[in-house]
Amino acid sequence: MRARHGVAAAGLLAAGLLALATACSGGSGGYGGASSAGPSPSGSASASAAPTAPAPSGSPLALTAGSSVVGLPEGVAEPPAGAVAGASRTTDPSLIYVITFGSSTCPMVADPDAVATGAAGAAEVEITFPEPTGGACTADYVPATTVVAVPEEPAGDLRVLLGPAGDVTLPAGSDAVEWVIDQG
Repeated sequence: MRARHGVAAAGLLAAGLLALATACSGGSGGYGGASSAGPSPSGSASASAAPTAPAPSGSPLALTAGSSVVGLPEGVAEPPAGAVAGASRTTDPSLIYVITFGSSTCPMVADPDAVATGAAGAAEVEITFPEPTGGACTADYVPATTVVAVPEEPAGDLRVLLGPAGDVTLPAGSDAVEWVIDQG
């Protein structure tokens, strides 16, 4: 009987330590706690619907704008050292994958619709992010992937502005992930 009480007490202690570690890790999430949501070129925040909560790691990612998962898209290898964000084309030319890094419990999830920013004829989109919500976030650093719709199906290269992380150019005809690497 005494052994069962010891196991139960150890389990409660572990759960309490986990809760304490989670509460002490802060609640900012995203890129160094700074808000990456911002006005679109028209001066207003993105008017699209908020993205859904990401599916847990290992769950399949639906190829629908706003779908997200904690982890990488199927078939994508581990990112290079220093990667802070990335993007790639999908099998649907009107959608791209946006990959960010941060807490697994408070992932940086992109808005479901990209905003066209390039001059007429230039294929360039800006990815926007909703304001981080308050609350405790784990202090891990994992990728999260969001499916984002582009305003027009690009025929050539597509420049993707990934907020404060930087930008990448997706070559025409390639579905390889292009990564933003931290230079600091």
